[in-house]
Amino acid sequence: MQGYARICGWTLKKPQFQESISMTKYTPSLLHGSCECGTCTLDAKVIPTARLICHCTICQRFMGKSFSDVTVIAAKQLEVKNIEQISFKKYRPPPNLARGLCLNCKKPVVEFIGFGPFKLAFIPSSNFESQHLLPAPYMHIFYEKRLENAPDNLPKYNGYISSQLAIGKMLISRL
Repeated sequence: MQGYARICGWTLKKPQFQESISMTKYTPSLLHGSCECGTCTLDAKVIPTARLICHCTICQRFMGKSFSDVTVIAAKQLEVKNIEQISFKKYRPPPNLARGLCLNCKKPVVEFIGFGPFKLAFIPSSNFESQHLLPAPYMHIFYEKRLENAPDNLPKYNGYISSQLAIGKMLISRL
């Protein structure tokens, strides 16, 4: 939304989590999404506050694009319907993401990393219907692997260690 706000000339504050959202037994979906064909659907119970652009070669292959624009939320805040229609694969040794492709359209649906209360979902941002509710991207990681320069002023991190540290810092400050 911040990117959209910049175009419109609005000033926005960083979204804040509402304690009541995560503490209720039933929370209606605040953000809906799906794979390209609609077989696998996603319902986020919170408005995401973390988003990044990854240029690593694994993301390039998985997404079929020159980069991966993903929105990150706690996995417990995401309901995935028809998860049995998703094929998950890990492309490198731990720590790694379990990357899920729809068995029908063969397009990315969701990626998971971690376990228990520390499990995170990385969702291709384009899978969400209400793009205006998404936060603006926070940074570029693995930028040295880029196929083209990014025409923005976002922080750009090169290499494994600096990219991982930047992700950690973003997650601590935004989730």
